[in-house]
Amino acid sequence: MSNVISTEAANLISRAARLHTADTPASNVYLHHNIVPRGTVFSPEHDHIVVAQDSAVTFIDDEPTKNWGHKCRYLMQDARSGRVLQEVHALMPPSFAFGVDFKSVHIGTPPHIVSDFPVLHLPQLPPWIFFNPSQWYAILYAGASNNRHLNDIEFLYRTLVHTYKVPKANITVLNYNGTLNYNNNDWTPHVGPVGNWPGDNTPYQVKIDGKGTRQALLDAIAAVGKKLGANDKLLIHTNNHGGRTPNNKSSTLCAYEGPVTLPSDFGAALAALPKYKGLMVMMEQCFAGGFIDAVIQKTTATCTSIATAVDAFTSSDGGPNFDPYALSWIRAMANATESGGVLVPPPVLDANNHVTAQSAFDWSKTRGGPDDNPQYKQNAMCGGTLTLAPDPGFTIHLPPLYVKLWPWEILPDPGPETVKSLLPTLVEQAGRHDVGVPAGIAEARAAVASAARSLH
Repeated sequence: MSNVISTEAANLISRAARLHTADTPASNVYLHHNIVPRGTVFSPEHDHIVVAQDSAVTFIDDEPTKNWGHKCRYLMQDARSGRVLQEVHALMPPSFAFGVDFKSVHIGTPPHIVSDFPVLHLPQLPPWIFFNPSQWYAILYAGASNNRHLNDIEFLYRTLVHTYKVPKANITVLNYNGTLNYNNNDWTPHVGPVGNWPGDNTPYQVKIDGKGTRQALLDAIAAVGKKLGANDKLLIHTNNHGGRTPNNKSSTLCAYEGPVTLPSDFGAALAALPKYKGLMVMMEQCFAGGFIDAVIQKTTATCTSIATAVDAFTSSDGGPNFDPYALSWIRAMANATESGGVLVPPPVLDANNHVTAQSAFDWSKTRGGPDDNPQYKQNAMCGGTLTLAPDPGFTIHLPPLYVKLWPWEILPDPGPETVKSLLPTLVEQAGRHDVGVPAGIAEARAAVASAARSLH
């Protein structure tokens, strides 16, 4: 006999499930396509839900607008009568692609509809005109991603590259299956083009370097450790979903596949890094506060700060296009909205007009989701003063005649005679940076001097 649940039986089972959950009308209800055999385990890495006898299994999402984990239930029902045989309360879904095996039978809370934002292009200075003796590195992680998590990552990636001039080669991005893909709102894998980023309705710019898995994250931290110098700084952002271990003793960071990341895993990876200047961590996932102590206790950075969307026992809110807390924190760091708008009021700036880790947290802590309760900790005062802005370095300043402020571009293109008149000034500026000048700058100075001689 086939174990596929017929349409008639599915209707009966669904009605019984909805009657059972009548007190939570906002819940979304999903029914497994087949009769599930006894001994089947759902969410083995998290809740470890065991089916006690052959049953029709209904999954109830009681908080559909939040990130996982959050309140949910499994109903094991008699496949003929719909009678509830077993009810198990949990925090995690059967899998992060459960829409493949379960079909939606009742939507109490409709999925968020992605809408386009007005297009506003901001002028940006090209990063190649800056030289900085200290470096920022970044690791951006989203495991079992939905589109909103990818959008958070994209916003932070653009902020690092365009606002703070962080070289793309210094940024490692781990997402879902190693591509721009994600799970849809019905928990089926997205198929087809990902479309444009809703921040400004332009194509995604982020380059994905690997899968969103525990091993990839730990490997990325180890790899950046081989590059970190004494004056360098590291940003780690984790996104997507989080859970609690079956014994409820620890928070977890979810993965696209394979085991979850525990605070002890994360802390051990940080402890293995060499001494360096600064570590800034921002975690958006549910129960992220459980990682705070591991970061503060295991960091090898002189200055460390960590901000989380929630404490160790709270689910973080999700939104239509972005996660509310991640969006507010990145807005603060960018000092702009995702479409380039002005923040009112703006975050507090330091003496150099930069947003610090502390001021980004202060601005964002009341602007997340209604159930978010942002947490913050630093290992020293300097942890709160960390800023993503580059340290002062060697720059060549062009005369005001050739700088148009909106947008930034060189107008007009200077001719040979003008270039010839500027060369002595450029050589003089380069000559002021003899101490500790790397080979690239020394070579550039030599090229400028050679060009000057050729024009005389």
